Amino acid sequence: MSGRSFPVTFAAMMGPFLVWIGHFGVVYAINGAVCARVPEGATLFGYPMSATLVAAATVLAMAWVAVLLVMALRGAGPAGHVASADPRRFARWFVVAGAGAALVAILWVGLPALLVPACG
Repeated sequence: MSGRSFPVTFAAMMGPFLVWIGHFGVVYAINGAVCARVPEGATLFGYPMSATLVAAATVLAMAWVAVLLVMALRGAGPAGHVASADPRRFARWFVVAGAGAALVAILWVGLPALLVPACG
C-alpha cells in the first residue's frame, strides 16, 4: 500500500473538473488577447485566429478528459492504493461522472467561442 495522501487522491478525483476550469480560463484568455492585441482579420491556418486557438484548446481539453475517463473505466486513477473496494468504487464512479460532466461543459464553453466572433 502506497502512502498517497487524501489531498492527492481528492485532486485526482477532481481532475476532469480541473481540466474544465483550465479550459474555461484559456478560452476567455484567448478571446481577450485576440480582441486586445491581434489586428482585425488575423488568421491562423486560414481561419480566424481566435477560432483556431479555441478549437485547439477544446480538442486538447476533451482529449485529456477522455484519457481520465478511460483510466477510470479501466480501474486506474484515484484511490487505486486503497485496500478496500468501496472507496475505490466511489472514486472511480466520481471520476467517470465528472468526466462526463466535464466533456459537456467543455463543449458548452468551446462552441459559442467558435460560433460567435471574438470581438463582435
